Amino acid sequence: MKNKAQITLETILIIAFFILILVGVSIPMSFKASQAGRDTTRVLEMRSNLEKISSAIQAVQALGPGTMRTVRITSNSKSWAIATGDPVANASISYWIEWESRERVASELLYSNSIFSPPNHFGGLGKNITGIVADRFNYTYFAGDGKGSFEVRVENNNTAGGDSHIYITRSGNTISIVLAP
Repeated sequence: MKNKAQITLETILIIAFFILILVGVSIPMSFKASQAGRDTTRVLEMRSNLEKISSAIQAVQALGPGTMRTVRITSNSKSWAIATGDPVANASISYWIEWESRERVASELLYSNSIFSPPNHFGGLGKNITGIVADRFNYTYFAGDGKGSFEVRVENNNTAGGDSHIYITRSGNTISIVLAP
């Protein structure tokens, strides 16, 4: 009888040991996997929003002065920015999101820790648009109040023809992008 109890106890201890190893390995891995999934979602959100904005800019630019187009973008990030002429992206239009640490910024993104509000970590994407001159740094930055849906109104006021500059302003949940000479 004593041997049976010892074997049962040893079996329980061995099973408990394997359960602890399983839990000790699988829980941290699941946290890393879910964090990687959230980071991928943020990058896809950036790409989608940048594409919507740049498509609206291209459309109003092609249709000429007086044209206006409105698109809706959605952000799940609290701190982000839209910029033109920024010294890091050197693009017609760029979209930046603040990340918790340098290690979290995806490798395919541009990186800056001083572009908007140092010493934060920003990852960004830029897009060049033919006919847009991005030689003046102009941006709107959502510092903690950027979660939700936003209306982006793009208007072509370039009656002079030729290349346009972009001017970005914000009023509440509306972002205005004006193309001007």
